[in-house]
Amino acid sequence: MTYDFYLQGSYRNDTNLPGDSDVDVVLELNSVFRHDWSSLSQYEQDRLSSSFQPPTHSWNDFRREALRALGSGFGRELVGQGNKSIKLKGASRRLAADIVVCMEYRRYTSSGSYVQGIAFQALQDKHWVVNFPKLHHDNGASKGNRTRDRHKRTVRMFKSARNHLETTGQIRSKLAPSYFLECLLYNAPDSTYQERFQDTYCSIVNWMNRANLESLVCQNGQQYLFGEAEEQWSSENARTLGSRFASLWNNWS
Repeated sequence: MTYDFYLQGSYRNDTNLPGDSDVDVVLELNSVFRHDWSSLSQYEQDRLSSSFQPPTHSWNDFRREALRALGSGFGRELVGQGNKSIKLKGASRRLAADIVVCMEYRRYTSSGSYVQGIAFQALQDKHWVVNFPKLHHDNGASKGNRTRDRHKRTVRMFKSARNHLETTGQIRSKLAPSYFLECLLYNAPDSTYQERFQDTYCSIVNWMNRANLESLVCQNGQQYLFGEAEEQWSSENARTLGSRFASLWNNWS
């Protein structure tokens, strides 16, 4: 059995705000994997299948062992199970953590290569969740290079604006989760990132309220941002957020 662990989310991407409460950690089993080879021909699928070896470990085995190890290392009273992650409670000198126990995922392309991500099963309805956290980080870093290191600071600016709208009751809590907001800003044209952050705010909000949301992708570049799946965002909620961002600017005093 081989595995890896690494940060994901706002702490990994340097888009967290002071007071963000938990750290997102990936614990990835990579001696076995799930895959999508629907873009391959039947001949290519058969040829690839002949090179696979039977798995010696399952995701369920790995998750049970992770739970046992975390309970042994931190104390069982600090470890709980969520629908999509293991919850490690914080302590006086340690932040709380959401630990995503997953396995490697491969999305094969017509060239025979594959895009690597992660996959895990939600406990409540048993559906498999697929994501690409390393691609998310790498694409965000590229966006930062193209925008003269303004992308991460712009994400934090809009997260602060979102938090203000929540605390003042102008939008409901969880209308705009941080992951979705960060992905939306990734889609904003590089030209909207201006020298002054006031100009950047206005430029991006104007784009946000005109954009064809259905065509936008997640920051990983592999999945559509909007749709009906549980792991997608509601375009109606995004439109509401864009309208509130505009009102916040127009009515600020």
